Amino acid sequence: MLNYRIIAKALGGLLWLEALLLGLCLLVGQWYRETNTSVWLIPIGICALLGLLGLLVGRRAHNNFGRRDGYMIVSSVWIIYSLIGMIPFLIDGHTDRVAVAFFETMSGFTTTGATAFSDVDALPHSILFWRSLTHWIGGMGIIFFTLAVLPAMGIGEQKLFSAEATGLKMGKLHPRISTTAHWLWSVYFLITGSCILTYYLCGMSLFDAVNHGFATIATGGFSTHTESVAYFHSPAIEYATTFFMFLASTNFTLLYLFIIKRRFRQVLKDEELRLFFAIITLAVVIITITKWIEADTISEQSFRNALFNAMSLMSTTGFTTDNFMLWPHLAWIILTAISVIGSCQGSTSGGVKVVRVLTSFKIVRNEFKRILHPRAVLPVRLNHDYLGNDVTQSIFAYTFFYIVLIALGTAAMTMMHLPILDAVGLSISAFSNIGPTIGHFVGPLDAWGIIPDTALWVNSFLMLAGRLEIFTLLLPFVPAFWRDN
Repeated sequence: MLNYRIIAKALGGLLWLEALLLGLCLLVGQWYRETNTSVWLIPIGICALLGLLGLLVGRRAHNNFGRRDGYMIVSSVWIIYSLIGMIPFLIDGHTDRVAVAFFETMSGFTTTGATAFSDVDALPHSILFWRSLTHWIGGMGIIFFTLAVLPAMGIGEQKLFSAEATGLKMGKLHPRISTTAHWLWSVYFLITGSCILTYYLCGMSLFDAVNHGFATIATGGFSTHTESVAYFHSPAIEYATTFFMFLASTNFTLLYLFIIKRRFRQVLKDEELRLFFAIITLAVVIITITKWIEADTISEQSFRNALFNAMSLMSTTGFTTDNFMLWPHLAWIILTAISVIGSCQGSTSGGVKVVRVLTSFKIVRNEFKRILHPRAVLPVRLNHDYLGNDVTQSIFAYTFFYIVLIALGTAAMTMMHLPILDAVGLSISAFSNIGPTIGHFVGPLDAWGIIPDTALWVNSFLMLAGRLEIFTLLLPFVPAFWRDN
């Protein structure tokens, strides 16, 4: 049976945290002397009141915290955060469509980076900062952030972490999850600060540098300008963005070992990282050559566009510098493939993750060997660690639901009279938390606000399912979830 009191207590603390985040946006609005900063008072008040109510309900909660309680908290908090976070968009008059406001906020927290606004430059500083802040908090996970800054909650931190980080687990640095959270968030802070400083030195304003730094390290993709990174017309900024997108695509445990512990050899031998580097290198080489052949000339800009956009899509960041729908069709196929694959486990990126692709390859290779040698014992190993049957089952289940949800999303949007290419592109982009999409009606440079409200709700669901890797979101729909033990 669900422990509703402890769920209320946890949600109450998390709502107080969102009130604090919204308060930062209020301060930004006042700093830039915006006239309508009062739009932030209503969502702050709602968070404070609901948070207080949750803490009061859960003040006598016992410590019997089960796995189902953790899954319920995680699946609920992402929706609640988005529902409250969309209020400023509606109050300030940037849209009168609830679907657009919810989609924008969900796109932020899930680090998808797909925007429904066609003129981002017209948005006030406080709204732009809120969009970037949702990225930065959602990048490492709302629950994971809470475990780092609010360890005093003492509410089954292991179960909360497991509920938010479903699928194949990233390495733990310490037996206590809160200590692991502190170390990884320290790395997150460090590379975010380095990214912001680099952008500033490359010519961005401080405001643009902060917002793009948040979006880059969270692999989100919200920009402060409609043209995205292309707005700056700076090769230095594009190369810097590419480098930091690569860092954010790497397992943060490896970054900790590399930066803090200086275990360079251990990091460089990581099989997933090596495959990730090989895939992105091969993709960039092929796309660059096809662009050179089409243009009948060799240019640095073609290489830079191929490098930037390939890294942007494989990291699922979603920044753009060019309309890749105008590139050769082979480039479309490659960009779609690397978008689906995504980056490393334990990073802020979306997608299937390279480790699942690598493990699947090893399982298939072993199956061929088993056909030739039926009695052979062929364990699957990753970085010299044995992977049990539970990993194989997890990969199969994830792949099955990935295909099913993409198919359902595509079918739903096709029924809304969207072209089939656009329906597939939107579904993959939303579920893999990419942002830009391959399509003619909604292309990589287009705002998603032109699609119907129902399609926005469908894509909002896909974004959350992809961010939580399906199971956490779908578990409450399973009847057994609500039955007593």
